[in-house]
Amino acid sequence: MTDVARVLRGLPYFADLDSDVLEAVAAKSKSVSFQPGDTVIQEGSSSSEMYVVVDGEVRVVKRSGERALELARLQSGDVVGELALLDQAPRMASVEVERKSTLVEIPADAFEILLQQPSVVRRMFRTVTSRLRENETALRHEERMAALGRMAAQLMHELNNPAAAVGRSSENLERTTSELFDQATALTIALTDGVDLIPPARAADLSPLDRSEIEDGLVAYLEELGITDGWEYGPSMVEEGWTSEALRASLSVAEAAIRPGLARWAGLRSQARQLAEEIAIAAGRVSELVRIVKEYSFVDQAPIQSVDIGKGLEDTLTLMKHRLRGIETVIDIQEDLPHVEAPGRDLNQIWTNLIDNAAGAMDGAGTLTVAARSTDDGVSVTISDTGPGIPPDLAEKIFDPFFTTKEPGEGTGLGLHTVHSIIQKVGAEIRVDTSDEGTAFTVDLPAG
Repeated sequence: MTDVARVLRGLPYFADLDSDVLEAVAAKSKSVSFQPGDTVIQEGSSSSEMYVVVDGEVRVVKRSGERALELARLQSGDVVGELALLDQAPRMASVEVERKSTLVEIPADAFEILLQQPSVVRRMFRTVTSRLRENETALRHEERMAALGRMAAQLMHELNNPAAAVGRSSENLERTTSELFDQATALTIALTDGVDLIPPARAADLSPLDRSEIEDGLVAYLEELGITDGWEYGPSMVEEGWTSEALRASLSVAEAAIRPGLARWAGLRSQARQLAEEIAIAAGRVSELVRIVKEYSFVDQAPIQSVDIGKGLEDTLTLMKHRLRGIETVIDIQEDLPHVEAPGRDLNQIWTNLIDNAAGAMDGAGTLTVAARSTDDGVSVTISDTGPGIPPDLAEKIFDPFFTTKEPGEGTGLGLHTVHSIIQKVGAEIRVDTSDEGTAFTVDLPAG
């Protein structure tokens, strides 16, 4: 028996072939070695052979626009390329070598011999149909995500325009109302024999108790003047610097009949200023969130970017603020971290899944620590929690697809599996340290 025949005999796909058939296929085939990064099959090329993986690992990659979508990873015993030979069509995807690998190349005339064997045909049919279903699912998901990305980009653009317009308008409103108030104050002084309704300087660092007491005093004085809705103006008047004593002193020189009107005018002015400030703050927050989402998702950018890891971690924490309510967050990110050449969107998905996992482990109470440090080879990121830790009997399963310790319906079990898949894709490493005092995930990324 030839060397190639012996290799094929040791693989389940060919184990039950008659020896003469196996020898006939082996005589036309050859064993080929590949190094990491080599391309075995190029998408779009003509079909003239299929391959059997003897050892190592290869991945099947489909180009989708500028992105490379990984459809499958193949290891010892798997076959690839048979579908294109069956329908004599160009290759639907590329096959790239992930680890040093040995493959048996089976040409088209040897493939015809295999097609005469019912057991091989049945096996091939099952493999092909399963692979087609998996590929269709992956491609449909990719199309949905691409469409979602385009829609998100358009939405962010549309949202950013009115947010910027509101910001500009709030600035103009604040400037206009400020000038209006100054003019009205000057007229008040001129027409009311020197009544000065310019508020005192704002009190710095008022405690909640002091602020409440000052507000109660103001509302009581406004009610004394006959203003029953003074509680609406109280908070903004305190924010502007008013106290009941200061307002009483300012109005003391005015005739009693006009004091309520002057007090209401002062309250409305304070409220208008506060509203203008709140609009400006809210518009700024919307614009900032739009910026963060756009940078977080790397919309409209190339598949591979020079990624600022520290910024990606901070943006992720900002977007996940709602998830971290009740949890103390410690950020320990080294300045001037080296950039990493990687798909930025995928890295942010790693941080999102690890932070979400940590938050779930702590159940709304504990400490989340996000740390990043430069290393000799790149950047090391550690995300740790103070949860109960991972039981030893489950620690080896956490990266398995669909594995979860959550109740049915509360988790898909794909979060950490997705993290592990991305880690492999970008050439990084991940470590897990866990005890009854918490769990830490450390991701080591090569520098760009």
